[in-house]
Amino acid sequence: MQQPIPFLQAPFYGSLQAASGKQVVYFCITKDTETVGCGLGVQYRAPGGFRFLYCPYGPVVREANEELLADLKAFFRPLAHKLGCAFVRLDDDTLAAASPNAPVASKLARMASLQPRAEWVLDISPDEESVWMGFHKHARYNIRLAERANANIAIYKASEAPLETFYSLMQTTSKRDNFEIFDKAYYESYLKTLDDKEGFIVLVSIDGKPAATGLFACYDGQAHYVFAGSSDDFRKIAPAYTVIWSAMKEAKQRGCTLFNFGGVSDTVKGQHLGGVTGFKKRFGGFRVEHRNPLDLVYKKLPYTLFKTYKSLR
Repeated sequence: MQQPIPFLQAPFYGSLQAASGKQVVYFCITKDTETVGCGLGVQYRAPGGFRFLYCPYGPVVREANEELLADLKAFFRPLAHKLGCAFVRLDDDTLAAASPNAPVASKLARMASLQPRAEWVLDISPDEESVWMGFHKHARYNIRLAERANANIAIYKASEAPLETFYSLMQTTSKRDNFEIFDKAYYESYLKTLDDKEGFIVLVSIDGKPAATGLFACYDGQAHYVFAGSSDDFRKIAPAYTVIWSAMKEAKQRGCTLFNFGGVSDTVKGQHLGGVTGFKKRFGGFRVEHRNPLDLVYKKLPYTLFKTYKSLR
């Protein structure tokens, strides 16, 4: 199966990063009048204060080979100089596979900006009954539990999303599970940059109270589970399962054939998402592994200092 284009290479993702204050560049690479690659890069700061450009799960290329890699290095050189970047980080698996050089070591790759090295994906192209029967019995049980609790399911376009309710549930989950979230303005920007065809929010309520929510982005036939939150009041009912099932049905109606749950536990990122991984696996699906990225180095001294810093941590 040909992998769809990641939504992290979509224009709306670039708009979101720009709205949050980051420098974003869009590029198209042509050779002999033929387009051979395109994508976007986001500028970040590395330890030590110097800058680098990161292409999350990108760029998108027609055919990866050593010649294209050489062309990419030449292409990015003036751009890196203009932006003051010490290196450009390419995070496309086909480019990493085609490179004569090994991808960067895991310790060097491990940064907050790095996207997960493993994702969990489900094929939702079969009919609803077949998708449903592929769930683990515990997932089906919890969805039925919410049905017996007369859960109300609302699906909102991005432009009509209940931001206050969504953010409140995100805050509750953050406190309960001890992880950081963005400020409300970030999620507001996210919803504003999403076209109604590109994203939606699912909100499950029980007894008239918000119980669980999720934000989903759709791009190139794949629905992505981006953010989620839930109340402390209905944990025995586990309404998050109903959020996912409702999102899958909405994604199918929108023409998506894949449902991407996002990151699961991987050693490169150093995130041990045991409970989250188990939750995602209960819907069936398969693991997608990503190679470590490639770094195109343009300022050797800062990059050497960066490598030394990472090796000591």
